[in-house]
Amino acid sequence: MLQNQSLERSDRSDAFTARRHESLETLEPVWRLLETEGRATAFQQFDWVRAVEEHLARPKGITAFVVEVSDAKSGRTRMLLPFILKRKAAYSIVEYMGLNVCDISAPLIAPGYRFTESSGEALWAAIATCLPKADLVYIDLIPSMIQGEINPLATLPGIRRISLQSFDVAIDGDPETIVERLVNGRTRRSLKKSSRRLAERGDVRFLEATSREDLEALLPVMIAQRLERFRALDRFDLLADPQVQSFYTDAAIRSLQGRGPVRVFGLSVAGEWIATAYGLVHAKTFHLLIVSMAGGGWEASAPGIAIIAQFVRWSRQQGLTMMDFSLGEMDYKTGFGGQPHDLYALSLPLTSRGRVAAAMRHAAARTKERLMARPRLFAFLRPAVRLCRRMTSPFR
Repeated sequence: MLQNQSLERSDRSDAFTARRHESLETLEPVWRLLETEGRATAFQQFDWVRAVEEHLARPKGITAFVVEVSDAKSGRTRMLLPFILKRKAAYSIVEYMGLNVCDISAPLIAPGYRFTESSGEALWAAIATCLPKADLVYIDLIPSMIQGEINPLATLPGIRRISLQSFDVAIDGDPETIVERLVNGRTRRSLKKSSRRLAERGDVRFLEATSREDLEALLPVMIAQRLERFRALDRFDLLADPQVQSFYTDAAIRSLQGRGPVRVFGLSVAGEWIATAYGLVHAKTFHLLIVSMAGGGWEASAPGIAIIAQFVRWSRQQGLTMMDFSLGEMDYKTGFGGQPHDLYALSLPLTSRGRVAAAMRHAAARTKERLMARPRLFAFLRPAVRLCRRMTSPFR
C-alpha cells in the first residue's frame, strides 16, 4: 500500500513538496521517464535499483523507499531519490540506496529541470518531512556534478568532503586511437609488452557477453578470479557473499533482456579466460565496477590493463563519451587518463543514539585514514580491520 506524506511551502519560489513511496513499482512509469529523458546515472536506473532491493535489501530486512520531490506550486515531479532504512542493534539509519554496489549518490531529475545551488536548504526541508523514523541519516558518495549539472544532494546543508575520490576521463575521436591518446607513457609501455606476451601464448579474443551462455561462461570466472586475488591480498571482498554474487548475476541476465545497464566482457588467450570486466552503461557513460584477472603465470602479461584497453575502445565504438573508473585511486585509472573528483557526505544525527553512532563512524573513518598513511602499521592491523568490516557489513 502506498503511504505518502507531504509538505507545502508555497511562500517560496524554490519550495518543494515531498512524498514517500514504500514501493518502487508505484513509481515505475515516471521513474523510467526520468531515467531516459531526464538526468540520472546508471546506479539510479530502475532495473538496477530493483535488483539491489530484491537481492541485497529485502533478504536482510532492509527497507527500501523512494522520496518523490515535486514543485510546490505546479505539483510537477522534479526528482526521485531512492533510500533505504536499516535497523541495527543500537540504532536505525537512513542511507541512500547503495549497499556497496552503487558508486554514485544522485537523484533522478525531471527533463528540462535545472536545480539551483541555493535551493539545497528548501530541498532538504521537504525531504526531511517524509523520512521514516530513524536515529541517523547518512548519505555518502555524493559528486558535486552530474552530467555537467549541479547534483542537488551536493547542495544539502551540512555536507562535508570525504577522503575518497572518483576517477573519470572523457573519451572522443577515433575509436582505433583512443587508447593511445589516453594512456600515459608507463601504461603505454605496459600495454605494448602485454600485447606481445599475450600474442606469444595463443589467439587473443575479446568478447562482449551477448547471450546467457556467454554470461554462464564469464561470471563464474570473474567471481573466482576476484576472490583469489583478494585472498592473495589478504582483503575481504563482498563477492564472497552468495547473495552479492546472485545480485550481479541477475542484474546481468536482466540487462541481456533489455532490462538494465549491465555489460560484461571477457578476454581469453588460446581459449582460456584470463580477465573479465563488469560495468554499467547509461547516458553515454561506461561505469566500471569490477575487473578480474588471472594470477600465477599470467601476471607478467598484465591481463587487467589489456582488457581495460579493450573495453575503452569498445566504449568509443559504441559512441560513449565518458569512462568512469569508479572509486579509489589506483595506478591504472590515472594511467588511462582518469582525473580525480572530490566526493561528499551528509551525516545528520536525529537522536542521541544517532549522535553516538555518527561520532563512532566518524572516528572509525579518521582512524582508517591515519592507518592508510602508515602502511606498515595498517598491514599489522589488517586482520582486525577486516574483522571489523565483516561485522559491520550490511551483507553479514
